Amino acid sequence: MKKILHVLNTAKLSGAENVAADICMMFDGEYEMYYCSLQGEVKKALKDRGVNYIPLNKLTVSELKRVISRIKPDIIHAHDVKATLVSTVATKKLPIVSHLHVNQDNMKKKTLKASLFLLSSLRVKKIVAVSEGSVNDFAYKRFIVNKSTILQNIIHTNRVGKLIVKDTNEYNFDFIFLGRLSNQKNPQRVAKVASKVLEKRKDVRFGIIGEGEFKEEMINIFKKEGVLERVTFTGGLSYPYKAIMQSKCMLFCSRFEGTPIAGLEAMSLGVPIVSTPTDGMKELIINNQTGFLSDDDDTLVQSIINLITQKDLNDKMSKNAKEKFEKINDEEQYKKSLIKIYEEL
Repeated sequence: MKKILHVLNTAKLSGAENVAADICMMFDGEYEMYYCSLQGEVKKALKDRGVNYIPLNKLTVSELKRVISRIKPDIIHAHDVKATLVSTVATKKLPIVSHLHVNQDNMKKKTLKASLFLLSSLRVKKIVAVSEGSVNDFAYKRFIVNKSTILQNIIHTNRVGKLIVKDTNEYNFDFIFLGRLSNQKNPQRVAKVASKVLEKRKDVRFGIIGEGEFKEEMINIFKKEGVLERVTFTGGLSYPYKAIMQSKCMLFCSRFEGTPIAGLEAMSLGVPIVSTPTDGMKELIINNQTGFLSDDDDTLVQSIINLITQKDLNDKMSKNAKEKFEKINDEEQYKKSLIKIYEEL
C-alpha cells in the first residue's frame, strides 16, 4: 500500500485543511495517508476523523526531512505555496503533488511569492488547482499549465454526518459567516453588509464562525452601526455543521476563492448562499436559483433579508442548493482523478 504524506503550514482546520483531511478519510484502506502540519487544535479534529496526524513545531526543511525519514512516504502531497516550497527542498527524490486551494491576488503578478512558487514548481510532478483561475491568472502560467489539472473541491459527506452529532449546542442565528477573518474573506465588508441587514431587521441575529486578525475591526464596525448586541462571535468551531444547518443563509464577501469548503458544507445542508461573484462561487451558485451573487452591497443585503423573511423562497432555494450539491459533489470521480495522479507519478 502506497504511503502519501500531506504537508500543510497551518495548525487549525479550515478550508484547505478540510480538503486534505477529507482525502485522508475517503482513501482509508486504499492508501496509507498521513496529515503533517503545525501542532495545534487540528490534533483533536483529526483524531475524531480517524486521520493519522504528524505534528510539527514549525514547517522547516529540517523538520520535514525528519518526518520523511521516519514515515518513508512514496508521494508528498503539498497543500499551497509554502508547503510546496519546503517539500521541494526537503526531498530531491520523492514525487511531489502541489495543491493550490485559492486564486490568490499575490499570485497574479510577478511577486516574490509567485516567483518562489515558479521555482518550486520545477521540481513538482503535478499541480492540482481547485479552479481554472488559479492556473490561468498565475503570473507565470505558461511554465505550469502543462503539468496542471483542475480538480474542483468536494466534501466527504460521511464526515459531516459523523461529526454533526458531536455538537450538543443550539444556535439562534438567522444568517452566518463561516471562515477565517483574513484579508481574503474581506471581513470588513462582511461586517458592513451584515450591519445593514441588522439595521433593517431588528429581529435578526448574525453569527460569525471563525477567528482572525480582523476581528477587532469587525467589532468596531458593528459598534459604530449600533448592532453589536445582535452579533455573536463563536470563534472557531470544530464542528460548525449544526450552526450552519440552523441558519437561513450564509454570507460571503470574499476577494477571491477556490472552491470554498464552507460553501459546499452549506449546500449539503440545504442552506442558501449570498456571495460576491468570485471564481469558486460562480462555479457553485446559480444566481437566483441556488443562491444569490452580486458585487453590490445593497443587493446582497436585500437578498439576505428575502431569504430570512420569505419561507417559500428559502425552501425553494434550499431544495435547489441540495440538488446542485448532489450533482457537483461526485466523490467517486474525485477519487478516480486523484488515483490517476498518484498512480502516474
